[in-house]
Amino acid sequence: MKYALLCSGQAGQSAELLDALLAAPDLADLRALAGELLGEPLERWWRGLGREGVFENGPAQFAIALYQIAAWTRLKPLLPPPAVVAGYSLGEVLAWHVAGALDARATLHLVRERAALMDRHAPAAGGGLLLWRGRSTPAMRAARDRCMQVHGLAIAIQRPDGSLVLGGTRAGIARFLAEPELAGVDLRPLPVSVPSHTPLLAGAVQPFAERIASTPFRPIDTAVLAGIDAHPQHRREEAVVSLSSQLAGTLRWDWCTETLLSLGVAAAIELGPGKDLATQLQTCAGIPARALSEFGSPAACADWLQAH
Repeated sequence: MKYALLCSGQAGQSAELLDALLAAPDLADLRALAGELLGEPLERWWRGLGREGVFENGPAQFAIALYQIAAWTRLKPLLPPPAVVAGYSLGEVLAWHVAGALDARATLHLVRERAALMDRHAPAAGGGLLLWRGRSTPAMRAARDRCMQVHGLAIAIQRPDGSLVLGGTRAGIARFLAEPELAGVDLRPLPVSVPSHTPLLAGAVQPFAERIASTPFRPIDTAVLAGIDAHPQHRREEAVVSLSSQLAGTLRWDWCTETLLSLGVAAAIELGPGKDLATQLQTCAGIPARALSEFGSPAACADWLQAH
C-alpha cells in the first residue's frame, strides 16, 4: 500500500478542536507535554482563549500541531509508514514529525518558535491572507496583478485548482477587496492574522533557519515534500532551507499535488483539521483522498486505506 499523509495548515480550527485530546486517557502524555511547554494545564490554556483567540497566530499554530500529533499517535500503529508526507504551510513542520524525523517535543518547540518569529516580524499594523477562488480570464488576471502591485499584496500559495492565496497588510487587503475592477471575483478573507509566505515576513527567515539547524533530526526513509518547490526531502539540511524559506516565499501546493501524482501514491489521508487538502488532491489529481475526521475511528480510516 503506497499512500500519502497530508498535514493541514491554519484556517480549519474551531473552539472544539482539542475536545477529543483533552478527554482521551491514551493521550495523557501529550497533554502533559503541552502543559509543560505552556507553563499551565493545556485545558485551562485552551478554554481561556475563547472562540476568537483560537485564530490568533501563536495559539492556532500550537493547537493545530497538537491536534495533528494526537491524530498521528492514534493512526500510526494501524498502518505501515507512508510513502510520502506533504504539509501545507504549518503542516510542513508536522510532516517531519509524521515522517519520524522529529519527536513531539521538538515539533512543538519548532512550532512555537515559528509562530513567535512570524508575529515578531509581521507588519505592526497587522496582516492576513485572502483566497482568490477559481480560474479567471486573462483580463481579470491582469487586473488582479495591477491591484496587487498597487496595494502591496503578494501570492502566498499557488493551489492546483487555479485558485490563489494572497497575503498583505490588513489595510492593503481591505483596499484590494474594495477595488471596482475586482467586483466579480470570488474573494474570501481567511482567518489568519499574519501575511504568511510573503516578503513581509522576510525578517523571520534567517532566525527560523538557525532554530531548525540546532534541532536534532532522526534519519528517515519517508520523504517529506518541500512546500516551496515540491522536491522530496530526507535531511535536516533540506528542512533548514525549505521550512525557513516558506515563511516569506510562495508555497507551490500545485507542484506538490503534481509530485504526489508522479510518485504513484494510491490514496491519501489528511490529518486535519478540515479536508481541504484531500478535496484538492482528489478533485485535481484524481487520487482517492479522505480526511481522518470523515471516519468514525482511526481503525475505520486504516481499513479504507488498506482497501486502496
